[in-house]
Amino acid sequence: MKAKAIQFSGPRQLEIVEETLPEVGEGQIRIKSAYSGISHGTEMNVYRGDAPMWTMQQDPETRLFIETEEPQWQYPLKYGYCCVGHVTETGTEVTALAPGDPVFCFAPHQTENVLSARSVLPLTKEVELKTGVLVANLSTTFNGLLDADVHLNECVVVFGQGVLGQLAVQWAKMSGASPVVAVDLIDKRLEISKQVSGADVTLNPNQVGDVAMEVRKMTENRGADIVYELSASDRALHEAIRTACYNGKVIVMSWYPGTLSNVALGAEFHHNRIQLICSQTGGTRPALSHRWNMQRRLRSVVELMPQLNLEPLITDVVSFDHAARAYELIDRHPEDTLQVVFQY
Repeated sequence: MKAKAIQFSGPRQLEIVEETLPEVGEGQIRIKSAYSGISHGTEMNVYRGDAPMWTMQQDPETRLFIETEEPQWQYPLKYGYCCVGHVTETGTEVTALAPGDPVFCFAPHQTENVLSARSVLPLTKEVELKTGVLVANLSTTFNGLLDADVHLNECVVVFGQGVLGQLAVQWAKMSGASPVVAVDLIDKRLEISKQVSGADVTLNPNQVGDVAMEVRKMTENRGADIVYELSASDRALHEAIRTACYNGKVIVMSWYPGTLSNVALGAEFHHNRIQLICSQTGGTRPALSHRWNMQRRLRSVVELMPQLNLEPLITDVVSFDHAARAYELIDRHPEDTLQVVFQY
């Protein structure tokens, strides 16, 4: 069978190509895509050519990125990891899935995929299929919740109100944090933070000036117990460090392009003993790793999805055939959108 797929042919260049799918093996399934979501953070770093894999290789033994003439990624490259669809065919050894079952998979933007049955996540009937594309982002932000160890009535501030930021606000509210403060430069996103995600307070740095000082006014001068940085801005990371309380935590989920020239570590970071924690979705907080793994995290977010307000976060549904227009919208006019989804 033939399938159509999006592939990057160069920085900010893409094309739709056709390829032949393999036959379904004994432990595999065929999935017909219904929707797939563009990652406005990680995927845009790939689309723009900013990801380190375009120029380096990560050594699997040392985990260091090494300059090389044969980088980890080369053009053309298929990408994407937020796909939902229905099973259309199963291999002879597959018993847990049947044709017609809705599933989520970490698969590229492609009309159909043949995958191992063990690599997909069944979706429950309570999950609206289109919102299923948010499973990856939900898993990432749920992992951030585990890294943060949020307690009841603690102040949580979330810098960046894209989809990840909106989800971080909702998880914080569900965990009993108070107040939950959303920070962004785009008023439209702050409105969504308030009306959809339930933020107690919204702050636009262009309007309030010093976010760290504003947060201290509402916390008896303590500062925030937990600060999330989800904007991929080095200025936001600097302000997040300033906003945290003494011995407070800054949970960093952003994947930053290039160096961070606007982060100064000689003031609040040093003197307030700020804990800067990388919350990368591929790993688990060491203290919890004996109880939590990727599989449990994914199953948990699917179970909890009906309790979250997800559908309003999907602002643009674009035909798969108009892929170039969708990427350009996110790249050039991020203020006009929140989550873009391809419809097949």
